[in-house]
Amino acid sequence: MLIGHEKIVEDLKKLASGGKLAHGYIFFGLAMTGKRTTAIQFANFLEAKNGPDIVLQDCLLIGPDEKGTLGIDAVRSLKNFLWQKPNVSSKRTAILDGAENMTGEARNALLKIAEEPPPSTLLILITSDIESIGETVSSRLQKIYFSPVKNNLISEWLCAEIGLPKKTAEELAARSGGRPGFAYDLAKDKKFKESIDNAEKFLKLSADKGRDFIKKLVEPDDFSLVDFMDFLILLAAESGIKNKKSTERWHKLLKLRYDAAYLNLNPRLQLENLLYSAN
Repeated sequence: MLIGHEKIVEDLKKLASGGKLAHGYIFFGLAMTGKRTTAIQFANFLEAKNGPDIVLQDCLLIGPDEKGTLGIDAVRSLKNFLWQKPNVSSKRTAILDGAENMTGEARNALLKIAEEPPPSTLLILITSDIESIGETVSSRLQKIYFSPVKNNLISEWLCAEIGLPKKTAEELAARSGGRPGFAYDLAKDKKFKESIDNAEKFLKLSADKGRDFIKKLVEPDDFSLVDFMDFLILLAAESGIKNKKSTERWHKLLKLRYDAAYLNLNPRLQLENLLYSAN
């Protein structure tokens, strides 16, 4: 269900109905604000107009692999899909979710698609960090910003969608930072909530108390440094980039997240270094 971004969908529908859609868009803004939901809902409109949701034949959704990256193979799959003729829709829609996780090779391949796309295609990139996509790619696509959703809309949706008590829904909405998906996972996914709680505790740690916490944090066999960095980035994005210190922290988080996806790092040592550098 779409919350808070209905106008974006309506504007896209008007453009499509008038034959004025651009060949590609970047949906950007905080993670979990509804960018992917909007993209899928619009793809459904292109195939079924205002009918009920259907199994989409002319839409491809690609996200990061198990390492948290989007490599050249993902872009090749996207290209192969786009270069085929639509089955039932006027366009083939390719959605690249988590576009900030593209490798350099993938970005170069995507640039060629963005420069000379087939006429019956629509490319949608979804990202929480538009700068990481690179100016050469982003300059060739239209940009649509997704602002945080109002708390009252999120709390009303939580009550209607999963039957939460009003007070609980309001508390989760307030904690979500305007991100419906974040609020939903806090309510429904115990592991997600535990990970967010741990990330919040980590960001509040002092250097002298951090070692024991980090040691316990990374003990489970299924601990993933990439996943934990994603949670830290979610929280850092919520607090925003307000000064030089927060800018430096943001870049450190992004760099460690990138390195964790490609290199065999020691999670405990990396998190200790991150903590000490922030204090």
